[in-house]
Amino acid sequence: MSQAINIFVWYLVGTFVGVIALPLVFRFFPSLPSRGFALARPLGLLIWGFTFWLLASFGVLQNDLGGQVLAVLILLAFSLAELKGTRKDALLTWLRQNLRTVLTIEGLFLFVFLAWVLVRGMNPEVAYTEKPMELAFINSILRSTSFPPQDPWLSGYAISYYYFGYVMVAMLTRFSGVAAATAFNLANASWLAMTAVALYGIVFDLSLAGAWNSHHQTAKQVEKFARRAGFLGPLFVLLLSTYEGVLEILHAGGLFWKVDPQGQLSSRFWNWLSILDLNQPPTQPFDWIPSRGGGWLWWRGSRVLQDLNLGGQHIEVIDEFPFFSYLLADLHPHVLAMPFTLLAIALAMNLFFDGGTYLQQSRRLLDWARNENFWLIALVLGSLGFINTWDFPIYVGLFCLIWSFKSYRATGWKPGLLAEFLKNGLALGVAGMVLYLPFYLGFGSQAGGILPSLEFMTRGIHFWVLFAVLLVPIIAFCLNQAKRKLGWSDFWKGARFTLALLSVLFILMVFYGALLLSFQAWGAGLSASSNLFLSALGVKMTQGGAAFAGVHAGYPAGEVLKASLLRRLQAPGTWLTQAALLTITLSVLLKRKTAQSVEIPAEGEHLRITNGAEELIFFLILFGLLLTIIPEFFYLRDQFGTRMNTIFKFYFQAWVFWGIAAASGSAVLFRQLRGWRGSVFQIMWILVVAGGLAYPVIMLTDKTNSFSMKGWTLDGNAYLQKFNPEEYAAIGWLQDAPMGVVVEAVGGSYTDYARISTRTGLPTLLGWPGHESQWRGGGEEMGSRFADIQQLYETTDWNEAWRTLRDYNVRYVYIGNLERSTYRVSPSKFDSHLPLVFSNSSTRIYEVTAPSGEAQP
Repeated sequence: MSQAINIFVWYLVGTFVGVIALPLVFRFFPSLPSRGFALARPLGLLIWGFTFWLLASFGVLQNDLGGQVLAVLILLAFSLAELKGTRKDALLTWLRQNLRTVLTIEGLFLFVFLAWVLVRGMNPEVAYTEKPMELAFINSILRSTSFPPQDPWLSGYAISYYYFGYVMVAMLTRFSGVAAATAFNLANASWLAMTAVALYGIVFDLSLAGAWNSHHQTAKQVEKFARRAGFLGPLFVLLLSTYEGVLEILHAGGLFWKVDPQGQLSSRFWNWLSILDLNQPPTQPFDWIPSRGGGWLWWRGSRVLQDLNLGGQHIEVIDEFPFFSYLLADLHPHVLAMPFTLLAIALAMNLFFDGGTYLQQSRRLLDWARNENFWLIALVLGSLGFINTWDFPIYVGLFCLIWSFKSYRATGWKPGLLAEFLKNGLALGVAGMVLYLPFYLGFGSQAGGILPSLEFMTRGIHFWVLFAVLLVPIIAFCLNQAKRKLGWSDFWKGARFTLALLSVLFILMVFYGALLLSFQAWGAGLSASSNLFLSALGVKMTQGGAAFAGVHAGYPAGEVLKASLLRRLQAPGTWLTQAALLTITLSVLLKRKTAQSVEIPAEGEHLRITNGAEELIFFLILFGLLLTIIPEFFYLRDQFGTRMNTIFKFYFQAWVFWGIAAASGSAVLFRQLRGWRGSVFQIMWILVVAGGLAYPVIMLTDKTNSFSMKGWTLDGNAYLQKFNPEEYAAIGWLQDAPMGVVVEAVGGSYTDYARISTRTGLPTLLGWPGHESQWRGGGEEMGSRFADIQQLYETTDWNEAWRTLRDYNVRYVYIGNLERSTYRVSPSKFDSHLPLVFSNSSTRIYEVTAPSGEAQP
């Protein structure tokens, strides 16, 4: 198909799924003014994907186009069931009454989708970073006959990773008939568009309720304001970025740099700031246009934070934000999960505005099992565990907090409130896991418990570089609302809770850290015990204690614990910011009051507004705060042993919550502030937004080569056709070849290794060993494959080679330039015993057939 047809068909398929799901969003979002219209695509895609995956996992459906058609018919049946009786008329009436909003949402989706398709076509290569892994998963799912899909980088095993997002991308790929390498870029654009309109819908709903509560306006005026305010959602969450872009401009302009007595450029400011690359002298002559030789200019924005151990070693921390993630264009789980996390937030909003009545009435487990709303929430939350497992507990916690908060507002503090929080969390967590049980049965995690952060903490300047574009409007909103709503007694109540929370977290961190740092000494004593159990326990404690001490550069426990306090006192910017915001937020939320419905004139009844929008904004701020506070004290242990991934996953979600809050809070302030206060806020807001636009403008220009349309294409493999046409042809042949294991050269992550399995979907013996080790928590499953592959290519003994081919059930042997540069390839044994099924000037592919008297491997 031509590229224009590919784009049109892809858009049509996604829209078709969204239209089918319209009756369902109308049914399940009754408390939202938009009725969840902006979330129809992700909800439809989720239910379609879940139905197909679950039935295919149990062998009811085949992993093919026919199975997908049957699954979409099931989705259609559910939707048609929702149109019985008067519900069809209600939906059509709502669409007529809200036609402008509907057209605005669809227009926004189409604009964002086409704009990002244009951008992706300027740099479409599915190469570098995590893209090979993601394309490998998509191709493997497309070629697997059943679920779970085969691991493309470890033949004979199923994928051990959260792969549901790739299932949905693969479904759209197959249904639209688009090649996987092209679908990769179309998926990036459509996920961005789904996220943008979901954010629009959420901020539209918050702004609509808030606008009505503040002024006596007509329904048309209120709706017009909300339609405009809705655009702030995608602006703050998806477009605005960290102030690293502003720093790049100042750095390139030579600001704060001077020539020292040795004739070298030096700067106290940039050394104090301590952001990698920016602490190095800029290129001369200064020109205020950022550039960086030998590297990706835009990459530094995702590595602003850095931890420093007591030995002075810098430890990498990932601090991605949405615009960076979409500019990078990886289809990584945190990106694929975004529309569905927003679906969860919208469901939480629906629960918040509803008052939680449909769940508060369900106290017994049997009642919950009969509650459609509960199971939809469980379906959405459970999907997050399957798309991006980190998000599952975060959003279960969101719902539990809302339930507990609504209960607190209704009845006040009671001893059973904590028990209710835990019960709701357990019920949702278990239900979400049961729905996706086939995934969890085969899932191996690298998570290894919770560790204390101790001396690792985020410097205030780095925290503000990351979040200033969101924090400034949030703080302005909080101060304005505090002035309007709070008395000193309310403030001190919030301050006491804040002090108690932060103190308890710090004390727990220190005591837990002291315990772990003593493991080596205790373990050494236990390991000498004659008791086998105690001896084994001692060995484990010694190993774990040594690993933990290694993260802290082996310094004595006393030094580490002392640094944990001193560093926080010497650089208090982050925790002071968090404490101030937490105090105001808790002061507002703990203030007892009864929410009341808003009186709406007859012409505005279709807007379905209830009170509580500003309160919900505070709740979003609170949840974002919790996500940034927790990594200051604790992090999840993984194979890296540092808080790198915890910061990454928690800060990314905090950006979403705070972005929605900043957008909605800005709308509130634009509406409420008048006179000189309004003018000051508007000027400040423009400056803040301008700073947040610096990174997108600079880096988008850099990554697209100044928006060059030369060679524009959506084919992620096209660069291979240009730079390595022989290998491109070989890959094309294997894409059409019968299924089978292919052997190719093996090497490190983020390299060209595993390129054949990645682009064909054929499983290889071993792809990127580092990734396999992360996914499986170790290298047990990989066994001796690394050495076996080398031996297979280099041995001159056919019998030895044959045993390897037979043991691993290999069907294709691939020899290209990478294999020749990696191994001392001995091809004569293959020439003598295997048919050559494809060859050109640089590539040879052999198909394995059984020797006389033996079965084919």
